[in-house]
Amino acid sequence: MPKKRLSDIVFQRIGPPDHKTSLTVEDLSDVLVRRLGLKRKESRSNHSKLLLEFIKFKKENIPLSVEKISQVLGVSQSQTYEEIRKWRSLGLVEFIKMPAGEDFIKGYMLTSNTANRLIDRVEAATKSFMRKTRRIAKDFDDLLMLGIARAERPEKPEEKQLAKEEKEETTAEEIPEESKEEIAENKEEQG
Repeated sequence: MPKKRLSDIVFQRIGPPDHKTSLTVEDLSDVLVRRLGLKRKESRSNHSKLLLEFIKFKKENIPLSVEKISQVLGVSQSQTYEEIRKWRSLGLVEFIKMPAGEDFIKGYMLTSNTANRLIDRVEAATKSFMRKTRRIAKDFDDLLMLGIARAERPEKPEEKQLAKEEKEETTAEEIPEESKEEIAENKEEQG
């Protein structure tokens, strides 16, 4: 299964057209699709009609083939995969292979029966995305603060020399007494 790409999620603040005397299912479908950012910006496809078709076929438990989806959207079959990428990344649709006699019916089906359940899926996907982003932000903050703390603490040349001398003393203390005598004898012979 391909990895979900949530990087292109764009939510929009679109409300129902309250100026109308009565709202239709198509109006609300369009609002849902636009609020979730399911339609690509430059696309001429009709995602609100696709949502209605997906719900109708979900009730009949039949997956929509790519050909049918491309007809509903009014785009080519190759562009259909790009058009439903956001649907898949949010967990709204999934690819299904259902046995039908000796063959299989392949296509995409909604993961839930109602719009409220679909929104629950979107909410879970975005919360997961935000949890991962929060972990990245925490690591970023930790590294940034560490870098700032190191930059603010200037190291004096005297401290460097003291640290070097302490290291030499520690090394000399760790050498056994017999080895110290041998080192001293070697220095006298060479010197």
